[in-house]
Amino acid sequence: MLDLNRQKQVLLAMALMLLATGGLAQEADPGSTPQKAAATVRITFGTDIDRENRELVGESTAFSAGIERITCLTLIQGLEAPSSVTHVWYRDGKTMARVDLNVASATWRTWSSKRLLPHWTGHWEVKVLDSDGRVLGSADFTVK
Repeated sequence: MLDLNRQKQVLLAMALMLLATGGLAQEADPGSTPQKAAATVRITFGTDIDRENRELVGESTAFSAGIERITCLTLIQGLEAPSSVTHVWYRDGKTMARVDLNVASATWRTWSSKRLLPHWTGHWEVKVLDSDGRVLGSADFTVK
């Protein structure tokens, strides 16, 4: 049989393991608000939107220099509606545009587009932010 000190050490180790793996339920603070479920996003790029079917046209992650416009289509699932998201467009790490978009249901497709100057080649990224400024997702493409 284990001595009392060893029993305490074993119990403490087991409690720490359960806490680390989420195995112990924690009581909610009565004044706290419940955590929102995390939204998921799927971000794709193309040359246009088929507005009738709300689908991307010319999907790619690599575009030729001289292309006039890139469209970013975002499928958002699990965001409490009504709400909004922001597309933040970056070129080589520099912010090029911010576009606020409405979200009207828990599953929603929305898009923004960016006109490009011929010399705007390089690495591009779009981050999708929720209404509190948290990043829901990001994706990138190149113009070469």
